[in-house]
Amino acid sequence: MNSSAQGLDAQVLNPSEAAGKLGVSAKALRLYEQRGLIAPRRTAAGWRAYGPDEMVRAAEIVALRALGLSLTQVARVLDGDPQDLGPALAAQQAALEGRLRELSATVEKVQRLRTDLTRGEARPPANWRA
Repeated sequence: MNSSAQGLDAQVLNPSEAAGKLGVSAKALRLYEQRGLIAPRRTAAGWRAYGPDEMVRAAEIVALRALGLSLTQVARVLDGDPQDLGPALAAQQAALEGRLRELSATVEKVQRLRTDLTRGEARPPANWRA
């Protein structure tokens, strides 16, 4: 998008550029707009344009989503009602701790298998569960 030709400042990004900087898809940005979480500027031709303020807001949305919040919870938090934040963060922490336990068990299993290999005690894959 040639923002200078459309009367917008140089820091304005089109949806694809904004999505790339945020690490989400342009479709996600459209969804955030549809849900009333963000209101991108519009060019004279009606194209969506993301300036610094919109990018800050979008980054907040992305950060909250990365913590596991639903879009409804994100809306509440951004509206100044953090009541959903505590339970959502607790649930996300529990999920992450579960994944951490699984990963830790897998690392231990790999370590045991490597130790067995160095001792010449390789087990067949069917016996790798133990």
